Amino acid sequence: MAELVYQSARREAKKLLDNCWDGSYPVRLRPFNDELNAEAYAADLGNKLSGVVSKASGQPAKIVLNSRHVDRRNRFTWAHELGHVVERRELAQDDDYSFEELSRGQDYDLHEFFADEFAGSLLMPKDKIEELQRWNYSPIDMAEFFDVSVDAVEKRLKRLTRHPK
Repeated sequence: MAELVYQSARREAKKLLDNCWDGSYPVRLRPFNDELNAEAYAADLGNKLSGVVSKASGQPAKIVLNSRHVDRRNRFTWAHELGHVVERRELAQDDDYSFEELSRGQDYDLHEFFADEFAGSLLMPKDKIEELQRWNYSPIDMAEFFDVSVDAVEKRLKRLTRHPK
């Protein structure tokens, strides 16, 4: 049976965590930039864009985060954009691409689903989520622990409930 999109996103996030994560929380994203040959910075992207990633052949991937957004939202957007880098590099073997993340919910396709699932898996590993649940952490407590939004935690919990393995 073919691997489903959420499975490949989770697998790729775990592979990246295994290769270059120091095990501390909240998960630091800068080491993943180095591993994936990506650069991230913030700029004013207006009211419609959360983030952008683009890559020209033979060049580092450029990730731009919206400077108007709070840090917690930008952390998830950064991880999401890294998901696009991984999908294009590892699964599609593509070296020239561009993605814009519009306001949540617009133009949602399998690329966006992969990037969201990847970001959730990277920032909030399943084993740690389960441990925090055993300790009766609320979504608000988990958001503080992982340094993400409550909305990001709630979506991750919902997806883990729907597809636990």
